Amino acid sequence: MNIDSNFFWYPALLFPAMPILLLVFSNKYTALAMLIRKLHVLAQDDSINYLSAERIKILSERLLLLRWMQTFSSVSFLFNLITIFCVFVGLYNFALNFFIISVVFLILAIILFIIEAQHSHYALTLHIKDLEEYSENKIKSLIRKEQL
Repeated sequence: MNIDSNFFWYPALLFPAMPILLLVFSNKYTALAMLIRKLHVLAQDDSINYLSAERIKILSERLLLLRWMQTFSSVSFLFNLITIFCVFVGLYNFALNFFIISVVFLILAIILFIIEAQHSHYALTLHIKDLEEYSENKIKSLIRKEQL
C-alpha cells in the first residue's frame, strides 16, 4: 500500500472529533436514561394514565442504538489511537489498515446516530399528537360546559 508523507495528519485530524462524538452520545444516553427512570417511577406510582407499547418500543430501540453508537465510536477511537502509534513506530502498512477500520466504525456510529435521531423525532411527534388531542378535548369540554 502506498502512504503519502501527510498520512500522519489524517488520524491526527480525526482524533479530536472522536471524544466530542463520545460526549454527545453519552449525553444522549444520560438524557434517555433519566427519562426511562422517570417513567419507571411514574408507572410504579400509577401516575401514568397511558403509555403505549409503541412508545416503550421506541425507547427500547433508541437505547439499543445508543449502546451501539457508543461502542462503534469507542472502537473507532481506539483504532485511531493504534493508527497514530503505528505511524509513530514506523508500521505504516498496519497504520493504514487500522485507520481504515477506524473510519468504518466511525461511519457506522454516525449512521446509527442518524437512525436514532429519526426515532427521537418520531417519539416527539407522538407527544405533539397527544398534546393536540388533549388541547382539542379540553376545548370541546369547555364548549360543552358553556352550552349547559
